[in-house]
Amino acid sequence: MTVVSLTASKSVLATSLYSITDLGALTGEASTFAEDINDSGEVIINSFTDSFFYSNGLIKKISPLPGDNQLAVTGINNLGQVIGDSLGRNKFNLSYPFLYSNGITQPLPLQNAIPYAINDRTQIVGDRGQIVGVESGGPFLYSDGIVTSIGNPNNVVYGLNNLGQVIGILSSNTAFLYENGQTTNLGTLPGDVYSMANDINDLGQVVGSSGLTGVSGGHAFLYSSSTGLKNLGRLRPTDLFSVATGINNLGQVVGYSGTDPNYYAAGGIGMRAFLYSDNTLYDLNDLIAPGSDPGFTLTVASAINNNGQIVGGGAVNGEAHAFLLTPISSVSVAEPTSGISILSFGAIVTLFAALKHKRHSSSAAIQQAS
Repeated sequence: MTVVSLTASKSVLATSLYSITDLGALTGEASTFAEDINDSGEVIINSFTDSFFYSNGLIKKISPLPGDNQLAVTGINNLGQVIGDSLGRNKFNLSYPFLYSNGITQPLPLQNAIPYAINDRTQIVGDRGQIVGVESGGPFLYSDGIVTSIGNPNNVVYGLNNLGQVIGILSSNTAFLYENGQTTNLGTLPGDVYSMANDINDLGQVVGSSGLTGVSGGHAFLYSSSTGLKNLGRLRPTDLFSVATGINNLGQVVGYSGTDPNYYAAGGIGMRAFLYSDNTLYDLNDLIAPGSDPGFTLTVASAINNNGQIVGGGAVNGEAHAFLLTPISSVSVAEPTSGISILSFGAIVTLFAALKHKRHSSSAAIQQAS
């Protein structure tokens, strides 16, 4: 891979090159995806059959709850606490949320629920299906041992920050921000009717995507209270969609852009992972340090920590592997000019919801096996 082409450059900017770690090779699984990373560089990984915890070059397999045979991890905080859902103990295939900490998987006091995000206060948000006579459905907040319903039961929550601000999708299919009992509709990009919020940092900046139908053709966005929704564009003129999946406290955004929303189709080569930094959209494949690349095509970037480390999934020799990118230098590279399109509007692809194991989301482009 080259670093960044200097052809038709607009200006020279400072950005990082990255070393790459093939986390799929460490797990020994043929298909893996890195879901999230904390500021210590600890990573959680899903495969079709197992889930893993990566720290300092070592991989640990996370066990499901007693009686279950499947699980998926969804989030990690800076304390190294991991959340996910465990299932398989009964014919109804109910999901049982758990908290994994210090090598121990413990149940949360919920049934038929999937936790999606955990902050450094060990507050957890997610969604639960209704069990008549047992639990009501809809978004929940778990805090200090207490489960509280938040917002409209038809909403879906996907993330929260350390201030307790929550983001997701309203039942009207637009992104929202929930804080202190108040729900703010974040709206859409001009001309769109659908949006979803995927992540929020501690400054209240939100990232997601906006489009017409919620299936394909959308644009990644960055939201702040002062600017509203900003279109981040797409990597290449031929791309049909882009989705922002993660943001750190520096305002750096990661996601993916491409032509085929199916991560598993043709090794995911229909998508390219991106970094948005300093008002510029970069193809992460162009930022791998020479000699570091084991043959990856980086297809989806799922999360970025406050040290600039990035995780996600890519293709290696036809297999889907989780990756970890770590900044190793600061260099001058050309600002890319091919693919930042801000004029056309279309519908959103919600692959991220599927990759994050969000089975409650009916708009997911694919369904990841548990």
